[in-house]
Amino acid sequence: MGQRERNEWIERAKQRVLDNAKETDSFVRDVMELYDETANQLELEIHAMYQKYAVRNNLTEAEASRLLTGEEYSRWRKRIDAYVAEAKGDSRTLLELNTLAAKSRISRKEQLLANIYQSMISLCGDTETKLTDLLGDMFQTNYYRGCYDVQFVLGVGFPVAKVDEKMLKRILEHPWSGKNYSQALWDNTDKLAILARREISLGFMSGTSVQQMAKEIDEVMGKGRYAAERLVRTESSYFANQGELASYQELGIKEYIYLGGGCGICIRLNGQSFPLEAAKAGVNLPPMHPNCKCTIRAKPKTDMFKDRKDVNPLADNPKYDEWKKKYVKEKGLSAVVGGTDGIPVHEEKKLVEHIDFNDARMIKSKLRSYTEQIVADNRKENAFCITRDGSIYHCQGTASQVFPDYDLGEELAGAYVTHNHPAAETHFSFSDSDISLFMEYKLSELVGADDKYIYRIIRSGKTEYADFDAIAHEYKGDGYAECMQAIFAGEIDPDTDEYDFIVRRLAEKYGFKYEREKRWKSLGGL
Repeated sequence: MGQRERNEWIERAKQRVLDNAKETDSFVRDVMELYDETANQLELEIHAMYQKYAVRNNLTEAEASRLLTGEEYSRWRKRIDAYVAEAKGDSRTLLELNTLAAKSRISRKEQLLANIYQSMISLCGDTETKLTDLLGDMFQTNYYRGCYDVQFVLGVGFPVAKVDEKMLKRILEHPWSGKNYSQALWDNTDKLAILARREISLGFMSGTSVQQMAKEIDEVMGKGRYAAERLVRTESSYFANQGELASYQELGIKEYIYLGGGCGICIRLNGQSFPLEAAKAGVNLPPMHPNCKCTIRAKPKTDMFKDRKDVNPLADNPKYDEWKKKYVKEKGLSAVVGGTDGIPVHEEKKLVEHIDFNDARMIKSKLRSYTEQIVADNRKENAFCITRDGSIYHCQGTASQVFPDYDLGEELAGAYVTHNHPAAETHFSFSDSDISLFMEYKLSELVGADDKYIYRIIRSGKTEYADFDAIAHEYKGDGYAECMQAIFAGEIDPDTDEYDFIVRRLAEKYGFKYEREKRWKSLGGL
C-alpha cells in the first residue's frame, strides 16, 4: 500500500473521531441539561419543605420527623402510588422508593426523600433512553462508515450486511467493563441517591439552613454530572470502535492498527497492529481508559478480496449515501456474534462425551483432565462444561474470551465449568463475566486457569443470583464491577494478590469456597 492510501486511511479515521466527538458532545449537553433541571427541581423541593415547616429558616430533626397529617398523607399516597406503578429500572433507589411507598405513615423527611428518589429515577430513565439511542447509532454509523471507507480507498465495491437489531441489542447489553452502560448508569444514580439522603439526614440533625442544604444537594448533583459525562464519553468510544471493528470483520480484514495518543497507555499502542481475533477493549482496543478518544483503522492486504465473486470496481467515487443505498443488503449482520467486542467469541458447541453426573469423583477427574488440556494449548480461550445430564461440551473462543452460555443456555444451570485465560500478562482469578455466569446459572463449580495459577469457586451455600447485588457493594462500598473498573483504569495492579483477596473474601462471605493453587502443583510440574 502506498503512502497516499495510508494518509487517506488516517485522515478518514480522524474525521470519524471528529464526527463521533461532535455527536457525543451534543448528547452530553442534552444530558447536562437534564441534570440541571433535576438539580433545580430538588432545590425547589427543599425550599418548599422549609417554607412550610421551618422556623426562622431552620428545620430541626424533630420537625422533619413529624408524620404527615391525614390529608397530606392521602395526597402523597395517591401521587406515589401512581408513580411507582409506572416506574421502571433495576436500582436500589427504586427499591428504597417502593419501601417508602409501602409504609402506612410517613414523615416529612421521608416525603422529601421520596420526592428526591422520584427525581433521580426519572433522570436516570430519561438518560438511559437517550443513551441507548446514541450508542446504537454510534455502532451502526461506524460500522457502515468503516465499510464505506475501506471500499472507497481500495476502489472496490461489494455488498455488506445490514446491522441486525437482535445482534445490536446483544452488543448493547454486553457488560464489557464489568457492567453494561445501563447498569453503570443506574449504579451512578444509586450513589447519588445515597449521597443526597446522607446530606439531608445530616442537615436536619445539625439544623442546617435551607440555603446550605440546597448547596449540598447541588454539589451532589455536580458529582452526578461528572460521572454521567465520563460514562457517556467512554461508552461512546467503545461502541464507535466496536462498529469499526465489526466493519472489518464483515469485509474480511484480519488486522487493525491502533491510532491514539495523549496518555502514556495510548502512546505506547499508537501505530501497533493487532489481529481482529485478539481485539479486547482496555487491552489493545479503545477505550483504554475512561474518556479515551483513540480509534483504529483497517490494515488491509492487496489480495484480500481475491476469492470473492461479487467484487467490482467502485465507479464514480460515490458519496456515502449513494454507496449505502447500493451496497447495504437486507441480510442480517452475521459476522458479529456472541455480543462481545464485535467479533465471534466461539465456535459452535461440540459434544465430547457423557458421564454420570452423580459421580463426584469422576467429575473432579474430568475437570482436572480438561483443565490440563486447555492450558497446555493456551493460544485461545476454551471452556469445557459438564451439564446436569452428564453431557460434556467443548466451546472454543478467541484469544481473549469465550461465553458458553450463548450456546448452552439453561443447560448450564448447576453445571461444572472450566476455562482458561490464554496468554495472560497479569494473573487475576475471575472476571466480572465469570462471576456473573457463576451466579446466574448457579454453577456447581467454576475453574479458571492461566499460565501460572488455577482458580476455583465451588458452591457451598444457597446464595442466589439476587445476592450478587449484595456482593456488588462489598468492594470499597462500590462493588465487584467497580473493582474491575478500577483495574481497567489502572488503579489496581491485577498482578498483585489484592484482586485475588477480594474474590476470596466475597466468595467465602456469600456461601462459596474459593481456591487458588500454582499450576506446577496442580499439573504435575508443567
